[in-house]
Amino acid sequence: MPIRAISLILFFLLITLLPIRSLSSTADTARIKDILDRECTNLKADTLFDLIKAGFPSEIEKGLSPDLLKIMEGVVKRTDFDGIKEEKTVEIIRLVYDAFNKGAPLEYLDQIFDVVYAKSVSVDQLFAAANALKEFDDSDVPQEFYEEFVYRSIEDKWETAAVPVLTRGLIYGVDRGLTPQRVPLSIMIDLENGELKKKGADQLVLDAIKLVRNIEPEKWRPLSEAEKALAARRVKKTELERMKKIVETKKAGKETEKRKAEEELKKIRETGDEGRRQPDMERLIKGMNAKLKAYQGEILKYQKEQIDIDAALNIQDEEIEREKKQKAREREEKRRKEIGAMARRAAEQGRSGNIDTDRLNSAIERYIGIPYRFGGDSENGIDCSAFTRRVYRDQGLELPRTSREQAAIGNSVNDNSLQPGDLIFFDMSITGGISHVGIYMNSNTFAHASKSKGVTKSSVKERYYSKRLVRANRIF
Repeated sequence: MPIRAISLILFFLLITLLPIRSLSSTADTARIKDILDRECTNLKADTLFDLIKAGFPSEIEKGLSPDLLKIMEGVVKRTDFDGIKEEKTVEIIRLVYDAFNKGAPLEYLDQIFDVVYAKSVSVDQLFAAANALKEFDDSDVPQEFYEEFVYRSIEDKWETAAVPVLTRGLIYGVDRGLTPQRVPLSIMIDLENGELKKKGADQLVLDAIKLVRNIEPEKWRPLSEAEKALAARRVKKTELERMKKIVETKKAGKETEKRKAEEELKKIRETGDEGRRQPDMERLIKGMNAKLKAYQGEILKYQKEQIDIDAALNIQDEEIEREKKQKAREREEKRRKEIGAMARRAAEQGRSGNIDTDRLNSAIERYIGIPYRFGGDSENGIDCSAFTRRVYRDQGLELPRTSREQAAIGNSVNDNSLQPGDLIFFDMSITGGISHVGIYMNSNTFAHASKSKGVTKSSVKERYYSKRLVRANRIF
């Protein structure tokens, strides 16, 4: 084909492809603008748009993924709600997205990322914290203890590689019947004393569990038969994974040797006899072919071993997953019954009397100004659901620990007929659903533990609160 014709074809291909990329980029910027126009009340949408374009140039150039758009929308929703600046918002979007791409589950990143408001957090720290939350959520460790544990992992900058070991150590201690408060406390004291560098994570956990076990030997619960079987499966899985790596390494080695032999044989055939007699050449080629056949046989052998190991691994994974699901169902059923009992007690108490508004206002005032802290439940720091639980405790009523669980207590009421003491719930999450709770006071004012301001009062009529309002519940 003439050079001129080829040049024309390439030119037309270029001008055909360029608009596609341009259109994709234009569509993405339009999506970003749509999110910001919809979600920004406090945040300056134009400023944030320019910062996002500067912060995500390669992603916009390639085309924004649905996950990034979802994270962008969820983070903006939250930071707008909490009054966080535009520059910090973009920093958080990047952190959450990078931790998600590293493999952290979005549901748990959603729970923890607001610690970045007041702290410098690395992608690895956020990744480790989100994965720890997931492991704890699948365990019997009470939430008030594991949230403090995870928060401290960020605040005290624990070695990220040690966080999974420390997490599983705490879960193991609680599974064995030890007091949930003592195990994490013992681990954290050792961490503060620099024992991690001296002992390593595994030994630190063993020593902490041993210490608590010596304090309360009567509580120690040996492994059940089901737990022993599950532990054996996990050991078997680890051994199979180790064998798989060995086989993969051996197979890769034989493939390399075979490739070199093929190149050598090709060279022999291309260069001719080089002074060798014909019988010698034939023997040499025959020997090389035999070597190649042997290599291929070993490679096939390793491939079969890989298939067998993968099949065995699948069996172990299925059994482990089945046990995990069964335990999760039992845990969920137990928690459902606990919440149901709380709801029935609240209904009985609500029918029997009115809320004491003087006590309500007094309890709220005591907490005004206390800083927000993820998982916090004290005057040093408190989160939204711990705040509402403490206020209601003054009314003689115990609420569940989380905002989502508190939404199951009481009866739904219209937000136009709110009364003092009503619980009001908001959605400001990435993944959607109730993620924040406050207590209505009067005259459109509600009290809540704001992530940026601590315990404060706000107006439910302000646009950035009213558009996040999901429901309101009345107990008394």
